[in-house]
Amino acid sequence: MPSNQFLRNKKQVYVKLKLINGSEELTSVVIYEDQTSEEIRKMFMLKCDITDLRLILKLRNKRGSVVPFSYQSFEASSRDEPYTLEAVQPHATIPLSSRSVNNDATYSIEDRVRGISDRVAALEKAIVELPARRREKINDDLVQISGQVSFLLQKMDKTNSSHWKGMFQKNPLW
Repeated sequence: MPSNQFLRNKKQVYVKLKLINGSEELTSVVIYEDQTSEEIRKMFMLKCDITDLRLILKLRNKRGSVVPFSYQSFEASSRDEPYTLEAVQPHATIPLSSRSVNNDATYSIEDRVRGISDRVAALEKAIVELPARRREKINDDLVQISGQVSFLLQKMDKTNSSHWKGMFQKNPLW
């Protein structure tokens, strides 16, 4: 009678273990369809000789995306394109290799820095002109206010020349 282990669906996954000290090693792990994510995680720890239970395991596919420890998320991998297993302390990361840095990101950062430096240069030029512009603005405001005050004075003079004659022009008939 065949063993139950041979009847289950399984996948062979190649994993490159990457540690904080920079060492790497390649190993293969066979996972079965009915295994839970915790059992798969423990199997990875046993295959890669990881004894510290406090370590955080991050499994990444060939594109660098984090993959959950479940049977459905795994695709069979080869020795040429293995999954990467990072074993790190809590709140620690593996430094990125120089190939994984996106050049578009560095160009956009350079563009941002260049834009900021251009704006700073424009502000430095404008600082020299600020006192003269401030004086012009104050003078313009004073001219406008003096015009409004003279208009109000003229209106008040016109109203002062009229005299109060009382409320009624004629005697009321009550």
